[in-house]
Amino acid sequence: MGRHRKHDPEEVLNAAERVVLSRGAAGLSIDAVAKEAGIAKSSVLYDYKSKGAVLEALIERIIKADETKVAAAVVAAAATPNPELFGRIEATAAGQPSEDERAIAMAVSAAASHEDAFQRSMRDWLSRDLDAIQTGTEKPFASLMAYLALFGLSSIEYQGFREFEPSERAAILNGIKSIFERISENPASP
Repeated sequence: MGRHRKHDPEEVLNAAERVVLSRGAAGLSIDAVAKEAGIAKSSVLYDYKSKGAVLEALIERIIKADETKVAAAVVAAAATPNPELFGRIEATAAGQPSEDERAIAMAVSAAASHEDAFQRSMRDWLSRDLDAIQTGTEKPFASLMAYLALFGLSSIEYQGFREFEPSERAAILNGIKSIFERISENPASP
């Protein structure tokens, strides 16, 4: 009979997040995560074979949380002209990222930016989003333009470059919706 796990892999990731928040991504190590989680280093290594694997799991968790939030918003946006796009806009409208979310996303992104798995995860996530917003709509170009504006807003907020006042943010999000509504599907050729 095999050994029974005495720790939850999600708790290990929670500990990794706490390490990133307190020490930055540079302070993330298997030892630091084990110490923060109150478990042996071998227990961390049982689930995550390396620091890179911990970073990859954190990235996957961030993406999965975003996808869950977006999926619920897409269902709620079923009556809109493009539920996939408008759901993403509404998911963003639900609130700006918290300081902790910002710090974790930035630290993990910086630490993993040269990792092939990170690059692949981000490309796959973006491709899924782009396919979703452009499939089943009569205005794929307008959807793309609005999505790029939304992505720009999200990037500005996650990188902490600017925190918009709620009324200004609401106006920006409404402007992004109007991009979709106003752009025709016959963009001028270069």
